Amino acid sequence: MHEITSREQDQLLRFMRRHRKQLMSFPNVRSVDIGFEFKRKRPSDRLAIRVHVTRKMPDSSLTPSEQLPDEIEGVPVDVIESNPVPNVDVRHSRHDPVLGGINVGNLKVGGPGTGDPGTLGAIVFERGTLRPLALTNWHVAVADPPVAMDPIIQPDPVAPDPEPPNNFLGRLLRWDQGLDAAVSSIGEQDGSRSRNVSTDIEGLPLPASGSKPHVVGLKVLKSGLRTGVTGGTIDGTDGIEFSVVPDDFALPQGVLSDHGDSGALWLDRNTFTAVGLHFAGISSPEVRAWGKSLSRICDTLNIFVLDVAAIGTPWIGGHCRVLASTRAHAPCNLRIVYPSGRTSHARGLGAATADAQGLVRWQWRIGSSTRRMPGVKMSAHLTLDGAEHLLLAELEGATDLSG
Repeated sequence: MHEITSREQDQLLRFMRRHRKQLMSFPNVRSVDIGFEFKRKRPSDRLAIRVHVTRKMPDSSLTPSEQLPDEIEGVPVDVIESNPVPNVDVRHSRHDPVLGGINVGNLKVGGPGTGDPGTLGAIVFERGTLRPLALTNWHVAVADPPVAMDPIIQPDPVAPDPEPPNNFLGRLLRWDQGLDAAVSSIGEQDGSRSRNVSTDIEGLPLPASGSKPHVVGLKVLKSGLRTGVTGGTIDGTDGIEFSVVPDDFALPQGVLSDHGDSGALWLDRNTFTAVGLHFAGISSPEVRAWGKSLSRICDTLNIFVLDVAAIGTPWIGGHCRVLASTRAHAPCNLRIVYPSGRTSHARGLGAATADAQGLVRWQWRIGSSTRRMPGVKMSAHLTLDGAEHLLLAELEGATDLSG
């Protein structure tokens, strides 16, 4: 299998959408996507419109009007039997700092002590404020009916405990059922201290490094609660949902995913850039796993995956924050230059030291007399363990001219 270009994928997706309604009307059809055609249960290099059915039926049992076409306008149609099952199950220990690849859950999902925990995919951050949030699946973290501010726990215990550990993690903040995604805060309860956070992911040598759209043919991996680190190749997508099949990546258990892996991040195997959120998988009649577009999830839930550094919304008369990732305990520095060319000397800027997880933060107040200039942005000059980085941001808010 080869990795196709974004342009090729977009063209084929547009073609698929023109015929999707017609294909979805056939019996047993679960979904329609585009990707590699399968021959003898293995992906080929030939691209096709793929129709996923809950059960393959012999042509002899179908009327002519119920039989799917072999091709549409010269594009092959491949019929794939697949019934993805949400992956939720096992429990792990309490973590501080909190990181990706560990147990997380909501006791209301499945009932007290028998909840359906899944995988905390990664620590992500809220756009604008840069506060850390825990990302997982909707079906892992959201009860029925959904309740904002529900307590999210880590770990989710395997059975009722007469002396439960301090497993409170935070509060459910936002979710999207269609994208099977949810985020929670990492906060305090009853005056107890919030846990530390790390952008690391259990079992992986590097943290997730930003995010990008997924493409068919991309080699990916994930770190899930049940199966650990597994990998494969994206073999098809409908633009939002994508599927992954095994390739040359070793699968010690012979499966890509299992109960408990829901919520894990799918990452580009070469760059560790996040492309999707795992939500389901099957091992029969063939091994396959599914994910949702992380780009769409980030836009919908107002979050981002930290790359090297990020700047929050700079409000005139308010506060601004900068967050960066580097070596643990590394020396760092931040210098802010406003559109006028003036260097800020506000408290909170300057030298700082990264914490034990390699994260470093700055927060300062932007004076109300700070002015905007057309076409000129505020610049943040960072030094992270000797390496220089530049962030640019548009000033928000009104300049106070009363004085």
